Amino acid sequence: MTHTRPDEGLIVRNLSVRYGRRPVLADVQAGPFPHGAVCAVLGPNGSGKSTLLRAMGGLLRATGTLTLDGVDLTPMPLALRARHCLYLPQALPELVRLSVLDAMLAARHATGRQSSASTAEDIDAAMACLHDVGIAHLATRSLHELSGGQRQLAGLAQALGRKPRALLLDEPLSALDPYYQQTVMALLRRETAQRNLVTIIVLHDLNIALNQCDLACLLHNGRILAYGRPADVLTPEHLRTVYHIDARVDEGANGQRFISTSGVICGE
Repeated sequence: MTHTRPDEGLIVRNLSVRYGRRPVLADVQAGPFPHGAVCAVLGPNGSGKSTLLRAMGGLLRATGTLTLDGVDLTPMPLALRARHCLYLPQALPELVRLSVLDAMLAARHATGRQSSASTAEDIDAAMACLHDVGIAHLATRSLHELSGGQRQLAGLAQALGRKPRALLLDEPLSALDPYYQQTVMALLRRETAQRNLVTIIVLHDLNIALNQCDLACLLHNGRILAYGRPADVLTPEHLRTVYHIDARVDEGANGQRFISTSGVICGE
């Protein structure tokens, strides 16, 4: 039987964020988010999901600490912190004119582990990562020519190419059609398991979280209401409290669970 250390994985302690005088996150305790698992961060609009991930990535002024396998990432400069725990926004910048391969090489150099000149080894490693993600055939295409789903896969390839130990993904499925939603989720599950990553993903689709994530973290009023197996987190009671909806969780013939709603709950 394998025993994990109490400090193993990604752990958030006493995290608070304010926008001006308005508190967004209040003394959040979250985790441990373990290696090899995909964890969904859930909650309604304005609940602080993206704020939580950006704060964990070191992109916002916040109080509290973030540790990865017992190492405190909080005091690290942003570039060094990103080598361990990498934040990926919803979409790549619209005006990027680099080819997919050039963007991969730029991401590798951004880690500071490589010199500024790309070698044959760099190119081979970048192409191998693109192959893993299934977009090696797009290597010479410009990023701005790609579809939304292809751009998301290119962004994930860049992130994986930097070899972090933890990935923070802010709504990577929000602008994707069902095909690319399933493609991205399958890729994340596979790469998380194979690379033993800590993967944390902000989601709005509760059914994807319920069936395709290992863990779920539910935000409510700037705090964590529930954390654990998705089936234990996404209960009718929690959905009523957080989303103000009358919902039930059923199981289909294929064993997958699905959430159905019968309306909103007024006055709550």
